[in-house]
Amino acid sequence: MIFLLTFEDVKELISKQNVWRDSCVNLIASENTMLTEVEPFYSNDFMHRYAEGLPFNRYYNGTKYIDCIEQECQDYFKKKFNVNVCDTRPISGAIANLAVFSSLRKTGKVITNSLPSGGHITHNKIGTLGRILNYDIKNFSQSQENPFVSDIDESIKIIKEFDPDFIVLGKSMFLFPEPIKEIRQEFPELKIVYDSAHVFGLLYQGLFQKPFEEGADIVTASTHKTFPGPQGGIILSKDFNEFNKFVFPGIVSNHHLHRLPVLLMTAILLDEKYKDYSKRITENAKHFAQELSAQGFNVCCEKQGFTESHQVILDVTKQGGGQQVANELEKNNIIVNKNSLPWDKSVINPSGIRMGVQEMTLRGNTKSDFSNLADKFKKILLNGGDSNV
Repeated sequence: MIFLLTFEDVKELISKQNVWRDSCVNLIASENTMLTEVEPFYSNDFMHRYAEGLPFNRYYNGTKYIDCIEQECQDYFKKKFNVNVCDTRPISGAIANLAVFSSLRKTGKVITNSLPSGGHITHNKIGTLGRILNYDIKNFSQSQENPFVSDIDESIKIIKEFDPDFIVLGKSMFLFPEPIKEIRQEFPELKIVYDSAHVFGLLYQGLFQKPFEEGADIVTASTHKTFPGPQGGIILSKDFNEFNKFVFPGIVSNHHLHRLPVLLMTAILLDEKYKDYSKRITENAKHFAQELSAQGFNVCCEKQGFTESHQVILDVTKQGGGQQVANELEKNNIIVNKNSLPWDKSVINPSGIRMGVQEMTLRGNTKSDFSNLADKFKKILLNGGDSNV
């Protein structure tokens, strides 16, 4: 057997990654770094251990400390969102969705946001709902005026005609709040799942929208996007807890214990030290969108105020499309991802790019920094220059 990389080679690649991405402008909307205060605690003995089951009711011994931490972590989030059920064992938002979607199946029918309108892959035919769970999937109707949001009246008609087991709100391309309240008013008994992966940090600090107060039954999330914690997932619910048995023993065995103390520490710090973090995110996103528009870029949803979340979406058809623009920006150490827009025919060669400001906001970037960044975008993409980022 021939090994192409030596131990030292791997060490060097790690070092290069650390140096490179630390020097980049990171605008991937689904990423963030952990708070600097908690990062040193991420590597701990819990990463070597198992704790199958629930706190204080395990299948393994040696769990007395993780029992305390995991229980406290669940209780902390329950109190924060004023709910009765919390499961922090999913190791990603996708795993959280798989557990919830599995627990709600009756007739096998569900309504979600389509991929072109920003819906997440786990909500659709080629992902968890279709490929793994074999649901019959219908999509919400999108507004003609703003295809990034649902046409509420038409979507209500679809729900009445299709009679799904549940609906899934929330998106991967997520600029504006979802119509939870309007749907709940029309369907008092309908199970509403809200995938808040992208906006969970905003929700945690009381921004964007209040899904449980508006009528959602279950909220799933990632803990590493606008919420600046370790990579993982979480499920919150008013009372429904059938997903617990699908998390374990159904899907997850070892749920990566070392992230749980860091998750709890992050939540505490957001409440005590970083109280304005989400507010700065949303202000920076809107300002960045305005500045890009002023520089001549086609920023989506200008009439609607561009964005209410951490995300900014550009239609870069005139600049060569999403992939070409993402490549050009990466040459200048600005990292974004190509993204299909509602009118695109291909996800392989889409016309858009999706950006999130949460990581650079955490690094301390202000509105003036994003004004400078918009100017660099112009130099790179409109003037054909090099920004020397």
